[in-house]
Amino acid sequence: MRFGLLSLLCLSLMIAPAAQAQTVLSANDAHSILRNGVQVLPKPLKPDTLSVLDRGADGLWTVRASVAVPVSVVGPPTALVLTPDGRTALVSSASKADPARDRIVLDDRISVIDLSGDRPRVVQQVTSAPGATTLRITPDQKHVLVANGAGGVVTWFRFDGRRLSDRTVITLPGAAGFPGGLAITPDGRRALVSLWKGDRVFVLHLDGDRVTVDPHPLEIGPGPWNIRLTGDGHYAVMGILGHGEGLPGALSVLDLTAAPIREIQRVVVPNAPEGLDISSDGRFVAVVSQNGSAVVPTSPHYHDRGIVTVFSLSGGHLTQLAQAPGTLWPQGLVFAPDGTSILVQGVMDRMLRTLSWDGTTLAVKGDTPLPGGGADIERQR
Repeated sequence: MRFGLLSLLCLSLMIAPAAQAQTVLSANDAHSILRNGVQVLPKPLKPDTLSVLDRGADGLWTVRASVAVPVSVVGPPTALVLTPDGRTALVSSASKADPARDRIVLDDRISVIDLSGDRPRVVQQVTSAPGATTLRITPDQKHVLVANGAGGVVTWFRFDGRRLSDRTVITLPGAAGFPGGLAITPDGRRALVSLWKGDRVFVLHLDGDRVTVDPHPLEIGPGPWNIRLTGDGHYAVMGILGHGEGLPGALSVLDLTAAPIREIQRVVVPNAPEGLDISSDGRFVAVVSQNGSAVVPTSPHYHDRGIVTVFSLSGGHLTQLAQAPGTLWPQGLVFAPDGTSILVQGVMDRMLRTLSWDGTTLAVKGDTPLPGGGADIERQR
C-alpha cells in the first residue's frame, strides 16, 4: 500500500509540470527574403511551416516539431492564434510563392492545425480574402475575426473549436487602407481594427453572428499596426509602423473606456515596430523594431539588426526600462509563458532569439534555428 501511494505521488509530480506547460508556436515563411529592400523568392524554395517550440535545459527555446502549412511575413506578425486550451491553432497566409513566374503573389488561406498529438496536423483549410493576416478568436470561442490587408476587408467566421464555417465579408467605410492589426475586448463585445495605409482605427461591435462597424474611426498615424490589449480591456497598446520612410516608430496607448476611444500616450521607439506583447501579469510591454533592417542597404537609415525595447506599464503609462539587439529583419515577439524570457523571430537569419528578462535587465541568451523566416509567433493565453 505504501509503495502504491508513493508511486502515485511520484507520478503526480511528474505529470504536474507537463499539465501546466503552455504552448508556444512559430509560423515560418520560407518563400520570402529581402534583396535590396524588396521581397523576393529564395533559392532553393522550401515549404512554409508551423513549429511547436519548447524551452531547453539551457534556457533557449527551440523547435520541437513542425508541419508544412501556408505562412506569410506580410502584415503584422499576428497571423497566428491558439485556442485557450492550446489544442488548436489557426494561421493565415497573405502571400505565397509563384515559382513559375519567380515571384511572390497574394494568398487568402487560413489553416486549422490540431496540436493535441505528438506532432501538429493540418485538419482544415479555407479561404478568407486576399492578404489574410491577423486572426483573433472571440472570448466565447464561437467566432474568428480576420484582417485581410490587401483585400481591404475584415472576414468573420463561425468556429466550433475545430472547424471554420459561414464566412462573412465586412467592408469598412471609405477607402479600405490595409486592415492589419486586430484585437477583441475581453467581454467579446467590441473589436479594434487598424488600417495601416488609412491611418485610422475602426471599432467593430460584435453581437453573436452580427458585426457592425462604428462609422467614426479614431484618426491616428502614421501607419497603425499591431494591437495588444491589457487583460482588463482598459487599454490598448498599438505599434505605429510608419509608411516605409525609415523614420523612428512609436507605441500608442489607447484608452478603451473613453467614448470615443482616445490616444493618451505616445512613446518613440526605433524604426518600424513589429512584434508587440504585454506580459501575462500586465506589468511590462515588449516590442521589436526593424530598426531600418527592411530598407535598402544603401539608405542612411539601414541597420542589419532589429532592437527590442521593454517598458513598464502602469495606469496606461509606458516607461522605458531596457533595450537589447534583436534579429535580422525581425517580425514576431512574445513573452515566454513564465515571463522570464522574451522570444524574437528573424526572417533573414531564420533564427529564434531568446532574451532573458528579470524585470530590470534584458540580455541576449542565445539563438536557435527556425525552418524558415520567422513571420509570426504566439503563446497560449
